[in-house]
Amino acid sequence: RGLGDVYKRQFRIGEDMRITNQMMINSSMANIQVNKKQVNTLDTQLSTQKKINKPSEDPIIAIRALRLRASLNEVTQYLKKNIPDAQQWLSTTQGALTQGESVINKLYEYCNQGSADSYASEQRNTIAESLKALKKTFYDEGNVDYAGRYVFTGYKTDTTLTYQSDALAAEADYTITQKFGRDDISSKTVYTNAYSNADILNLNVSYDADGNAVMPNVESVYRLRLGYSDVKNTGYSLSYNNTDISFAADGTATVTTYQLDANGNKQLDADGNPITTTTTVNPDANGQYSITDSTGTALTFTNTTDKNYIPGDNEIAFNATTGEVLMGENVYKQVYTSDSFSFTYQKDNFIKDDLNPTMYYDCVDNKTGIVYDKVREDVEYNINYAQKIKINTEANEAFDINLGRDIDDLVTSVQNVLDLESQISQVESMMKQSQYSDTDSQKKLNSMLSGLNKQKTLAEDEMTKAFESGIGQMQGYKQTISLANADVGNRLTRLELTQGRLTEQFTNVTESKSANEDIDLEDVVVSYTSAQLVYNASLQAASKVVQQTLLDFLG
Repeated sequence: RGLGDVYKRQFRIGEDMRITNQMMINSSMANIQVNKKQVNTLDTQLSTQKKINKPSEDPIIAIRALRLRASLNEVTQYLKKNIPDAQQWLSTTQGALTQGESVINKLYEYCNQGSADSYASEQRNTIAESLKALKKTFYDEGNVDYAGRYVFTGYKTDTTLTYQSDALAAEADYTITQKFGRDDISSKTVYTNAYSNADILNLNVSYDADGNAVMPNVESVYRLRLGYSDVKNTGYSLSYNNTDISFAADGTATVTTYQLDANGNKQLDADGNPITTTTTVNPDANGQYSITDSTGTALTFTNTTDKNYIPGDNEIAFNATTGEVLMGENVYKQVYTSDSFSFTYQKDNFIKDDLNPTMYYDCVDNKTGIVYDKVREDVEYNINYAQKIKINTEANEAFDINLGRDIDDLVTSVQNVLDLESQISQVESMMKQSQYSDTDSQKKLNSMLSGLNKQKTLAEDEMTKAFESGIGQMQGYKQTISLANADVGNRLTRLELTQGRLTEQFTNVTESKSANEDIDLEDVVVSYTSAQLVYNASLQAASKVVQQTLLDFLG
């Protein structure tokens, strides 16, 4: 069989195949449907500007879209919300620190001027109030807030640094624990043989063995200054030289000593607990406690209200009014060597503008029993993938509580001079009164006047020294707040760098998302026009299929 026979056979098969009208109609309808679906797809893309509208249309595009959208949401959260919020918080902090530094500069100017003793008597009447006002202004900067959240109070963003009213302050009642080291030890000047107002009114003059009036003088006393003055003089305790001493409201003292080894370390029992001995000590007739510490050293403890009290060498004296723990020479040496001393006290008489102690010390709320441990409270924001930044600065990092106490000392030194000037005026007035015209009274008043003038000279000298010390103190506080301000500035710079990187990343992810999801409008318009032409052509072709029917041949 030749090749021609094969062609003839194929032709006969095709020739024999029967094409019905229905087949032609079905074929035309199928073609129309395909073309119509294509037009609909392109029309939907033009309307939505998206390549797909259902994951089933293209799973690859759908999966990639989910990933890119998740990345874009995260970048948007960091770039549009977290970073701007962090920047505003840090900017608010920076502004407050800058203002606080400005206040310290003013205090420094006062100290500089006061160290030269350039204040006249009439100016001293206002400087004390000016110092108090600057102290209030300084700590007021610690009350700034951003969006209703106080920026210097750690996690307690709903709490101000200082009490805003006497009513709020009256609700506060805390047991406060302060831990001291050798750097916390300072000295204060006390007056000996000073005349009180009662001495002046009663003409009380002390004479030595030679019959000369005893003149006032000054001495220096070591002290540990508490964060507050006017604290309770009961219910306090201390830890000193491996010895714990607590004082109850009934006046008794409980002394807990520890058994020490040859190296001075606490010995432990079989259960791993320190071996202790507890004794109860009652005060003597003078209100003093005789105590033996863990090393066997005799120690005297005194509760005093005398602002000029001088402790003995082995004595600790607590003045609740001034908020000071006074130390004798040997006690000072022990604290300096051990670099350790702890004192716990209570305060329930807070007033407006007092600092909240929970921002600085370990505290226990005596009303609720809540324990506040002073630990770092870093408020952090997520600003990028696996990247955080601390946005807060705590009060104890910038608004040192000791600055207020140093200002109190400056005010006290000024007030001492003012009080002595008032006493001198009183004595001079009494010397002119007839009831003190007798020789004995005049002699006593003259002795008092001489003593008061000397005491005034000493007080003026101490005031000058206090302001001289204030210069260095204010420089230290300025350095502290400047470092805190610089740290905030560094964090702002870091935020700006991160913001720049995220802006670039935001652009890249947005472009990738658009390339994955969005149509190329020009290409789709061309394709849509072409599809419309094809669809219309298929309609026209279908209209010509089987135009004649059987009815056309009947009749």
